[in-house]
Amino acid sequence: MDTKNYVLNGTEYVFDAKTGAIVALQTPGVKPIIKDGAGLFDIAWPVHYNYEVQRANPTADYGKTAPEFSFDGQTLEITYQKVPYTIPCDDVPEYNGGIFAKVILKTLSDGKSVSLRLQLKNNSNADIEQVVFPDMNGIVPTDCEENERLTFLGATTKPFIKYKYELKSRETFFAWSEATAGDIYKAGGFQRYNYIGRWYDIGSRKGGFSMYHRHWGWGPESKNEMGGNEELWAKLNNKTHKLRLASLHNINIKPNEEYDSGEYVITPHKGDWIRGVGPYRQFVVENQKRVLPVPQRVKEMLGMRTIWMQVASATHPNSNIWTYDDFEKIADDMIEHSLYDLSMWGGHSNNLPQGKESFSQKPGGFESFKKNLKKIQDKGVRLSPCVSWISAWAGTAEYLGIKELKGTWAQTPFAVPMFGAPYVKASRCYQMHDHTNEKWKDAIRKGLRFWRDECGCPEILWDQYILGDNSDDSIHDIINEYRLETEKLYPNTYFSGESTLYFESEIDNLDFLWNWMYWDWSKERDYRPYLHVVRTLRPNMNVESNPKYVKFTCMDNLMLNAYPSHPEEMNGGALISEYPEYSQAIKTCAEIRKAYLSYFVDGVMVSDCPLIEESDCRVTGYLKEQENSLLLIAYKNNDGDSVLKLDLADFMNGEMFEYTIKDEVGNTVLEGKITACGNIVFGGDADKLYMIEIK
Repeated sequence: MDTKNYVLNGTEYVFDAKTGAIVALQTPGVKPIIKDGAGLFDIAWPVHYNYEVQRANPTADYGKTAPEFSFDGQTLEITYQKVPYTIPCDDVPEYNGGIFAKVILKTLSDGKSVSLRLQLKNNSNADIEQVVFPDMNGIVPTDCEENERLTFLGATTKPFIKYKYELKSRETFFAWSEATAGDIYKAGGFQRYNYIGRWYDIGSRKGGFSMYHRHWGWGPESKNEMGGNEELWAKLNNKTHKLRLASLHNINIKPNEEYDSGEYVITPHKGDWIRGVGPYRQFVVENQKRVLPVPQRVKEMLGMRTIWMQVASATHPNSNIWTYDDFEKIADDMIEHSLYDLSMWGGHSNNLPQGKESFSQKPGGFESFKKNLKKIQDKGVRLSPCVSWISAWAGTAEYLGIKELKGTWAQTPFAVPMFGAPYVKASRCYQMHDHTNEKWKDAIRKGLRFWRDECGCPEILWDQYILGDNSDDSIHDIINEYRLETEKLYPNTYFSGESTLYFESEIDNLDFLWNWMYWDWSKERDYRPYLHVVRTLRPNMNVESNPKYVKFTCMDNLMLNAYPSHPEEMNGGALISEYPEYSQAIKTCAEIRKAYLSYFVDGVMVSDCPLIEESDCRVTGYLKEQENSLLLIAYKNNDGDSVLKLDLADFMNGEMFEYTIKDEVGNTVLEGKITACGNIVFGGDADKLYMIEIK
């Protein structure tokens, strides 16, 4: 094969001279990341209806023309005067003229990254209806398949295992089979679960590459989206056993129109994902515009407690889970578990406008709320009401003149079904996507100030962080306005909320999240990369009763949402102390957090990246760079000895270090010394945390 070989910022990019397909991607000290791949782009170019699946890409079989290569030592251009295509179409006039394409690779100033850009000109008479770029095809494991990981800010998957063909893979419709069709991940906020932001990494502990789209905020392809049009297709070819990671853009490029992908950044690296995420973290830091610094209280909090006050209309004799008179009992239970922040759901009506009449008499009414709020505030407990105003509930809709209520959040154990019962009309709502309604926005502004000034609750829990159509940032601006005003009146107050799809906006003005997130929902869930990149807003994790998940939440510096409940009831209706093992786990984690608070607050989240091999423990690390110290928290999955094989060279200065291992109650179980690349072997009981401090 005739190849073109180029070294860009230390990594060798090898292309097929006849097609421009990427033959190899080789970074020093790492096995090839790509072997015998394909072109860096792919295009859907249909003529309806006989040529629906016509595609144009560098390795297609028809209309082949060799690309032109141009390289000046810093910038490589691969130019196609006419891109090859997959279905013969010489007699189809719509295809006359073809597609012009140019791929541009340019070295970046960090000395390791390369920008990727695609430029197209549609010279044909057929619309281009999809662009796939960057199309990273031919990815192979840099370690064994079991250890190869696809890492997002919100999850870690094992694509060579997840998408592997097995006989059972075909026990479904082929297009729904992950082994056949792969997965498509959409970027955005925490409701996307995995692809938070616009970054991913593929590789093992031995090496790989990171990739992100260098675009911030709305668009670029839809003014109604903030990352939602950013899709990543993960597809394993079960014949070649190679992975394809392709960024999909479902757009329409008319005849004679041009297209520019914008800049993507690839960072090949030796070692784990943390060695490749640096350029993306810097990009986030440069673009994040915090309205206020995160309050110290939020940085130090172990977590919060959530209660749900009412579960049905006040006419039902058992509609209350709690009354306002229960606040003091709840607060005492919280304080016993070192929790001082209470989130209240269902304690008031969310109809706008807000006022004293928003408080039902069933749990006690407005004056009872005020009286009991003062009692818990005197104990040091803060209450943040959940305000749900993006949904226009029945009363709000009537106030705004909205006639059609299409949505529902009916949720009660007294209805069938318990969620979304069509006859429970009080919980029907209209989703506010058009944010130009000034009457609605004015009611929101006044509602926030009613809670702060008349109720005595400057802290707010905002339900559904959703921005408006047509790039409308009104809600972002209303929250910022409120926060700046409130900071002058009540310094160091916080503002929490539910992340949806707007990662690049919500990190400006939310301090921590209240999302429906549970450990059991997915074994792939992992927010440690997020916490490494975004060192401000803290994600939450809801824990109903499982002591193990309390410990996972603590060791990962997530915001614990204590949400215990009784059988047959809604969430949040029990006291923590009613579940002894759960209660003890929270108390234990509170003491651990207190003992190592400086690592959680001031340290850098490094996940399990100091490990060079997998361990039978779950490990999370925090680095205090200025003090040259590292804390590893290990959750033992098994009894007996565990081995941590570490490479500390990228994290700490020096060749020899001392370590101390303490158990959950602070007893020293082992002390020793370790070289920069060495092992720590320690024993202990399963389901316990062990703190390993290295200095």
